[in-house]
Amino acid sequence: MTMIPPNKENNFKIVSDELEKISSNFDKECVILLDADRTLCEIDTSRILNELVNINFKEIKGGFLKHGYTYSGFKNMADIYSRLDVLDYIKFSQKTADQVELYPGVFKFLKESKKFADLCIVTSGVKRIWESILQKYSLEHINLIGGTHTKLDNYIVGRDEKGQIAEFFSQIGLISIAFGDSDVDSLMLKKANHAFVVVNHRNNADLLPHIKNHSSLYQISFKDYYHDGIEISNFEKISNLIENLISRG
Repeated sequence: MTMIPPNKENNFKIVSDELEKISSNFDKECVILLDADRTLCEIDTSRILNELVNINFKEIKGGFLKHGYTYSGFKNMADIYSRLDVLDYIKFSQKTADQVELYPGVFKFLKESKKFADLCIVTSGVKRIWESILQKYSLEHINLIGGTHTKLDNYIVGRDEKGQIAEFFSQIGLISIAFGDSDVDSLMLKKANHAFVVVNHRNNADLLPHIKNHSSLYQISFKDYYHDGIEISNFEKISNLIENLISRG
């Protein structure tokens, strides 16, 4: 039986063990770390799941209003999803994944990038949804780091953990390239060698102040809005850019 730890210290010990296991199979000098919801697709996929299983988002949001983007806030979210029967959780996560479309160019990028980098999706959302999305697109080669249901997962990933994950890969000598859209991703992007902001429905208002001084910052947008002063790219053409970044170190 698995159980998500009651505190962040024990949680990250488990995350560290997972990272050791994952990285033992790496064979590239670069790791790409990707947030999931609103970075690889337009929507927050958990909102679909919430509607399917009648979870009130206000209850999840209330935890973050009380605790912020801390371990307690993400643990509260996991506790809420863990009330679901495991079979229902799996079934409705799959139904959610069936409704999700990746942003244009993402599938091509994820396929191409395995030639020059090892990939990890690092999600603070519902892990099972993203397991199903990866299966749907035949992208099972991508490592998925996250957790949501205490009967299936033994750790969770929030803002602090994302930062620690980026730091882990830097400490073992890898070039790290991170993608994200919100404050939850801020530490991961700050600690990566190269950072990509995917413009979201809020124009990254909670993220940009934390990373605007990053020495290697880029943006991707599917909207009419772009951030001034940040180099623009897109998933369709990004592989060449990343290969150039890797060559620079």
